[in-house]
Amino acid sequence: MDYISPNDIYEIRLASLVSNVDKDVIIELYQPLVGYTASILYLTLLKQKRNESEDEFVFTHDNLMTLMQIVPGNLLTARHALEGVGLLRTYEKVDGNNRFFVYVLYAPKTPKEFFEDVLFKGLLIQSLGEKEVRRLASHYQVDLSIDPDYKEVSASFIDVFNPNYDDPSFRKNVGQGAVGHTVGRVKIQFSYDLFFKYVEGHSQFAKESFTKKDMNEIERITTLFGLDETTMASIIIDTFNPNSTPHFNSSEVIERAKDSIKYPFLTKKTVRSKVNSDTILSKKIKMMDDTSPIDWLKLLQRNTKLASSDISIIDSLSSNYGFSNGVINAIIDYVLTKNNNVLSRNYCEKIASSLAREDIETTIDAMNYLNKITIGTRGRKVLAQEEVKPIEKETPKNEDISDEEMDEILASIKKQKVGGKK
Repeated sequence: MDYISPNDIYEIRLASLVSNVDKDVIIELYQPLVGYTASILYLTLLKQKRNESEDEFVFTHDNLMTLMQIVPGNLLTARHALEGVGLLRTYEKVDGNNRFFVYVLYAPKTPKEFFEDVLFKGLLIQSLGEKEVRRLASHYQVDLSIDPDYKEVSASFIDVFNPNYDDPSFRKNVGQGAVGHTVGRVKIQFSYDLFFKYVEGHSQFAKESFTKKDMNEIERITTLFGLDETTMASIIIDTFNPNSTPHFNSSEVIERAKDSIKYPFLTKKTVRSKVNSDTILSKKIKMMDDTSPIDWLKLLQRNTKLASSDISIIDSLSSNYGFSNGVINAIIDYVLTKNNNVLSRNYCEKIASSLAREDIETTIDAMNYLNKITIGTRGRKVLAQEEVKPIEKETPKNEDISDEEMDEILASIKKQKVGGKK
């Protein structure tokens, strides 16, 4: 559960030289993958680094958020996107109530490296289409074909300089700190243990049945579609044949992967909020972040079967707006509270459109916004009486919500709904 406070301090370091061509690569090739906010964040940090002085080499996130006109949740999401594609690595130090960050910027892949990387090329084709990607690739091609009638007459280095290697100048040791074109390594978190645990527990296939080539392709598809290991394992079980060559049809696996993300809230990685300690609100936000919208709605109606129309609304909020689990849960909670326990599609979509226009991506940002603005059933926005104060202290990691705490949260929701009825 990461968070960024406006008071947190950061400094910027360059792991690589970044040229003007690299900036073009960021805009043309990386932006379709990470989005415009992450691209602008990268270029902003790069500009800050190049403009820094000896007196000003550390910055506050408050200045960065003001400069970019961005809320903390969106800044964190943009930072994670840069980290995911290897453009940024982040280091954190906590000293009492103060937090310090070091942001290390890496150069993007060269166009050749980018288009030869199966993962990056595949994601770009998914985003823009094959025709457009081929057009982009042509921007970075050069014509080195020379008519055979021409004979090269270029002078060599030795011809021009004729260096005397016995001269002491050639033995001087300088420039060790100079940087080159260093590309950050992309982290692909795929747990073979989780994958094989599910396969061996739900099929007759042994770990030894899978070749290295099989696993490379499985890992690639898993990462490409953002699935978890158990989801991919269940797909492979249905398509795997140890007696055939290859052991499974990649096209079929990809089609099944596409089917599995028709309901992305089941597999999407949640953008989490950072909230504090023992308040009911903080526990509620943590619970929203950790619970799928289907389970959240079931919980609110005492674990009874959901109506197909309600499932369709949740699917629409996820597929059409790309919201995280927590934001969808905040919308559900708000609509049920304000609309007499009726989950209205039109009401949900009006709220979703408002949150999308505000670039809100985290649960706490959504709840803060909805608490400040009351959206009527006709779409009219009215200032509310109360505002949820931002919660900046850290919740202990891996702290599960107990049954008693869950009952307390549900009781507070029920009380809120009763109080919210006209």
